Amino acid sequence: MSGAGHAQTYHGEVMTPLSRRGIAAVLGVAIGVLPAVTPSAVTPSAMAADPTPVPAPLVDLGDDTASPSDSPSASPTSSLPSSLSENSTPSNSALSPASDVLGGSQLGKRGAVADLSAGAAKLPKVKARTWLLADATTGEVLAAKNPHKARRPASTLKTLTALTLLPQLDPDDTWTGTARAQNTYGSKAGIRKGREYTIDELFAGLLLPSGNDAAIALAQAHSTVSTTVAEMNQVARDLQAYNTTAKNPSGLDAKGQFSTAYDLALIGRAAIARDDFVTYAGAKNAEFPNPRKPKKNGKERKPITIYNQNDLVMENYRGAIGVKTGYTSQAGRTFIGAAQRGNTRLIVSLMGIREPSDEAARKLLNWGFQNQGQILPIGELVSPLSTMEPTVAEETVIPAAPTPEATTVRGSAPQEIVAEPELSSLSPTSWGWLTVFTVALVLALVSLIRRIVTRKQRRALT
Repeated sequence: MSGAGHAQTYHGEVMTPLSRRGIAAVLGVAIGVLPAVTPSAVTPSAMAADPTPVPAPLVDLGDDTASPSDSPSASPTSSLPSSLSENSTPSNSALSPASDVLGGSQLGKRGAVADLSAGAAKLPKVKARTWLLADATTGEVLAAKNPHKARRPASTLKTLTALTLLPQLDPDDTWTGTARAQNTYGSKAGIRKGREYTIDELFAGLLLPSGNDAAIALAQAHSTVSTTVAEMNQVARDLQAYNTTAKNPSGLDAKGQFSTAYDLALIGRAAIARDDFVTYAGAKNAEFPNPRKPKKNGKERKPITIYNQNDLVMENYRGAIGVKTGYTSQAGRTFIGAAQRGNTRLIVSLMGIREPSDEAARKLLNWGFQNQGQILPIGELVSPLSTMEPTVAEETVIPAAPTPEATTVRGSAPQEIVAEPELSSLSPTSWGWLTVFTVALVLALVSLIRRIVTRKQRRALT
């Protein structure tokens, strides 16, 4: 076979093949046509409405038995030393303006961290993967263990659901039960399709027995589930809970749904600042419409009693405010608890708990109360960016899960967060036909050019 650039014989006539430049031109035309007939494979679904700082570093879940398969796998990007371990004393303030971790540099260290230099007792042994103890009034973080480590939140996410919807729903309004709410998986308050409920009853059903059906009901009473989830994510951003991404209002395990002990403390702190939330979360029980069908005479059955799952409340822990319990197979036990004694209000958040949740929380709360005035802060819970009054979203926007390599830089210029890209809706078969069409188009163009050149050469020979 003759090489490129040499004359070839075609039906007895001498022809000059297309030059490389000519072929490149043809391919360039084909490539230029391709975007016009082939939709983009990946298109960003949305961008955050307001510029916000990028998230704090996410830590991989290590050997956790309950680790989600799609969890972040990168190690922290912070170069801070990890010499501070349980019961050790920090050598520098966590509130330094140069800190590159949201809340203070000490919160980026591995293991349990507390400043005992003022005479505080040793930290208790707490069986949890990650936790944080803070003064809910001042925002000072008193102790923490891997507080920016991303994990499944389970039903502690309902705290964010309540925080998002309490300002927007009238407790005296009513809502009629739907099949979707009735058939929701997991723990339930007992919603029945076609039954009327007050918003007040639904919030009790959400926060006492941790009803997933009540979470769906409240979202539907407000607008739609997808709109509510979008607003939950916006409230999380307003709180600077950048490592929290909600995918549903109930906290049931879902791909891309994560939070951290630090973020749960931010969310819990904002929640207990509301009197209505404290009323619900601190109640031991409440009446709820009976989920059984009406009697044969058409009369509704007597209400049932629903109970709080938070043992700090049920067992009369001194000063208990409540907040929220959680459990799923992937998250394990999760917990947000708070208590107030005198003028001191403490909040604790724990994830991946490997002992009774209330016992783990009691240890840390007891340590905090017993060592008042002897604990130096190792960081801070940052303040919200706004008043957190969510607005109804015009379209569903589900923010992306935090980028593992990113860090939240204190005092840095805000950057935009781009929502998670969504794949084109084209099926694999459609992509196959588009590929065949594109190849055929290129071959047809090449053949056409060769015919034109052949004709010109024939005319030149005659």
